[in-house]
Amino acid sequence: MENILEISEIFTKLKSKEEVYSFLLELLTESELIDISKRWRILKMLWDGCTQREISSELNVSLCKVTRGAKIIKNKNAVTTKYLKDINHDK
Repeated sequence: MENILEISEIFTKLKSKEEVYSFLLELLTESELIDISKRWRILKMLWDGCTQREISSELNVSLCKVTRGAKIIKNKNAVTTKYLKDINHDK
């Protein structure tokens, strides 16, 4: 996990969305970028009230991946929940 802490530190030093985007493109493969994007989409769909089965079917992912996201959404102290609230002021 030491490497993850180093990467986290780099994120805090990046100065713009463009730098974050470029860093992600440099660090991750296309497949990894697609996976991360899909995981974020799962979280947003859960936040919007879609059922786990709907998400699994629409995104062609396992229910296990969606359930993992649901556990995060249920945690009111999760960083993800905080940012989804910021994005969706009405919830």
